[in-house]
Amino acid sequence: MNQHENGNSITLIVKHLPDFIAYSNELRSSYFRPYKPLGVRFMQSQSMPGFVFLDFPDRDTAEAAYEKLKTINFGLYYKQVSVEYAKPDPNGQQLADPITMSIEQQEQAADPISLTQGILYPPNPHLQYFYPDPTPDILANISNAIGTVPRFYTQVLHLMNKYNMPPPFGPIDKESIPSLLKRKRDDLLASDESELEDDDDHSDEMKLQEEKVKQARLGRIAAEKQKLAISTTLTASTTSNAQAIKNTPKIKINIGKQVAEKLASPTLSDEQKSIRDKCLSMSELINLPAFKNYTSGTPSNKLYVKNLSKQVTEQDLIDLYSNFSPNIQVNLMKKGRLRDQAFVEFSDEKQANLALICTNGYVLVDRPMAVLFSKSAT
Repeated sequence: MNQHENGNSITLIVKHLPDFIAYSNELRSSYFRPYKPLGVRFMQSQSMPGFVFLDFPDRDTAEAAYEKLKTINFGLYYKQVSVEYAKPDPNGQQLADPITMSIEQQEQAADPISLTQGILYPPNPHLQYFYPDPTPDILANISNAIGTVPRFYTQVLHLMNKYNMPPPFGPIDKESIPSLLKRKRDDLLASDESELEDDDDHSDEMKLQEEKVKQARLGRIAAEKQKLAISTTLTASTTSNAQAIKNTPKIKINIGKQVAEKLASPTLSDEQKSIRDKCLSMSELINLPAFKNYTSGTPSNKLYVKNLSKQVTEQDLIDLYSNFSPNIQVNLMKKGRLRDQAFVEFSDEKQANLALICTNGYVLVDRPMAVLFSKSAT
């Protein structure tokens, strides 16, 4: 890198600027303003495309601009921009109208972010954008924009040609449809991927599951009506016999401690009770996409955990499920269709059943876990 000075001015040459700057009248006049040059000269020769000379009033301003310009990166698909010191004017010409401005004037010379909002300073030229991952809604909006704006449609075709993508002129190629578009919207937004299986089998299983849920709902309604009728019928007899029952001698049966423990429901430790108390009720969970048509599945020694937060780690799950068995295996998926879902394997089915009862709906890192028995149990 060589440095050349002519009087008090110093010139930098910037190479390999993208076409969208080099051939845009608006960007050519405004892009380099934040660097405070005295003059900006784009080269029109085809042998030097994307070359621009920047003249600066002194060494300090040029060095500051040089350090910032070196960091410019327009991304993977553009050639890396390079910056060098050059002669002030290759043709030995003087600038017609040298610009002399105070520091305040130079700071306000660049286009402000928003005059109406009183934001008078220029935007950061190295600002990078962060876009969300594609969803069916986003892709549909992009398709509408392409169909509405002809020039946008043409530019998309140019880009597809540049990236050697197959031409889109013809019937829809089902193999090229992203997997995220083949899935239901609720499943996508809830990060609620199911275990890998064929689409047809999955569809049939969903219909069968919905039918079972419907029948179970109708059965519960009928049971509630029957229970209400029996309760009404027995109210009178219960009231009349209450005194007689009260005076009946009580028989005390003393059974052994071990027998009592066997007859009791699963006894929970303090830690297990604490975990279960932090679970949301099904009435709170039923409206969440991950718990829509929820069923625990066929009991097995392996649990399938979904609707996990992206911040959950494998150690978080080990710490949680170690309260139900000292011997567990946890496999948290971080890639693919099963991303942010996990499988927890226990020594036996009894331990897995207790863990499911106590952790389904448990709020871990601000999201309730959906816990089911895994289909691929060992």
